[in-house]
Order: sequence, then C-alpha cells, then structure tokens
Amino acid sequence: MKKTSYLLILAGLILAVASCTRSEIADPTWNDPAGFYILLEGSANPAVFFVDGNIHTSQVIVRLTDSKGNRLAGRTIFFEQLRDSLSHQQIDWGYFENNAPTILKATDANGEVRVTYYSGVKYLTGHIYIHALMQVDGQAYRGSSSHVGSVPQDFITITMINSSGSGAEAAH
Repeated sequence: MKKTSYLLILAGLILAVASCTRSEIADPTWNDPAGFYILLEGSANPAVFFVDGNIHTSQVIVRLTDSKGNRLAGRTIFFEQLRDSLSHQQIDWGYFENNAPTILKATDANGEVRVTYYSGVKYLTGHIYIHALMQVDGQAYRGSSSHVGSVPQDFITITMINSSGSGAEAAH
C-alpha cells in the first residue's frame, strides 16, 4: 500500500511539472474556422434615409483585419439585404451597384470593400440590415449551424424614415 501511495505521488509530481512547462500560447492553425482570427467591421454613410419617392445612396464600407490588426487584401465579401439580423430572409427594398439585392466584392490592398447601396422609393419606415459576410472556401456560410460557425460577418443597419407624413408602411 505504501509503495502504491508513493508511486501515485511521484506520478502526480511528474505530471504537474510536465504540464507547467509551457511559456507561450501558440496561434491556432489557419485550418480551423476563420472567425477566430479575422475581424469584419462595417459602417454605412449615411445610415438614415428619408424616403421621399427619390432614390438615395449610402456608401457601405467594410474593413477586414486579422487578430493582430493587419489588413487583409483579396478576400471576397458577400453583401445581402435582410429584414432583420435574426433571420436570413433576403429582401429587395433597395439594390447594390449591380442592380441586384446581393453583391460580391473583394477587399482592396487596405483590407476594405466599398459598395454603394441605393434606397428604394417605396414609402417604408423601419430598418434594413446589410449583412456583410466573408466567403470561406468560395462559400458564404451563414449562422452557426454550418460547419464554419464563426465566419467573420457584420450587420450594418440603415434606417428608413418616411418623410411624406402619410401613407407610410411599416417595414417590419
């Protein structure tokens, strides 16, 4: 019994010493989900449309950086219009510069993408969510149900205000 106790104590000490030798945490491999290493941030200017029957434009800008703040060039970003940030229901209340409700663009040398969003002329009041999503392996994986659950993405909100004063429809 004493031998077993001594052997267990000795094995515990060896394991304790061996497990405390690590002095630096290595970066994870790039084969894992991209969201742990890449930050995608977006904004819209202007972020408010006064819907008055005319088409208005907003510059949507997305910046892509790695975990150390380095800008990432040549990455494809998928843009779509969504009704809200909780579902994947695409809408077409406006359009991008390709006259479609979605667009693909690659980041430039500064890790940025700029797209023009054109408002609709319908008298709506509410929000549009521009969903910017980095493509991984040529696919735009949405949400956490895919095998790449942490894909870099951002929801950029554009608010629409009916400026006519009457006959407004709610966007939601």
